[in-house]
Amino acid sequence: MFDINNSRDFYQKLLEDFDDFMGHQDSARHGMNCAITAHHMADWVWVDFLKADAALRMKLGIKNRPDFKSWIDGQSVWYAMVQDISNGSKHFLRDQSVSTARIGGYGQGGYGMGPYGTGYLTVDLGGSDPTQQLLPFALLLEVVIRFWRDFLNQYGPYKGDLPEGKTQLSMP
Repeated sequence: MFDINNSRDFYQKLLEDFDDFMGHQDSARHGMNCAITAHHMADWVWVDFLKADAALRMKLGIKNRPDFKSWIDGQSVWYAMVQDISNGSKHFLRDQSVSTARIGGYGQGGYGMGPYGTGYLTVDLGGSDPTQQLLPFALLLEVVIRFWRDFLNQYGPYKGDLPEGKTQLSMP
C-alpha cells in the first residue's frame, strides 16, 4: 500500500505515529492513529511472513490468524487495551472495556504523571486506589511498540534492520 510493503515498513509507520503523538500527547487524533497502527501490526506480520512460515507457527503454537491474535494477548495484556481503543475508535463504540480520558494542562492529573504542564491522554486501569488507576496513554503505546520491536527482532526476517523513531523508548 503506497510505499508500505511489509511489516517492517508498517512498524516504521507505527514509530512515526508514536513520534507524532509524543509531540501532542493531548491529541485524540494522534493517539487513535497510533493505537490503530499498533493494533494492525498483527495483520501485517501475519500476511508478511508468519502465514507462510509453518515452522515459526509451530514454534509459537499457532495455526491461523485468530490463534496468532490469541497468542499476542497471552504475551501482552497491554495489546488488548490498544486493540479495544483501536476498535472503539473505528466502530464508534462508547461502551467499551477500556475507559479513557483527556487530562487538562498545568496542575491537573496525577502528580508526576504525563508531560509537565501540558495536557495528556490517560487510560483508566480500574482498581480501588484512584492514585494507581490512571496510566498515561503514552506509556501504554510504548509498551506495545516495544512488544512489536522485540517480536520482529526475535521472529521476523528483519533482525537488526528495524527502524528507530525520533522518540527514544524507555527500554532499549
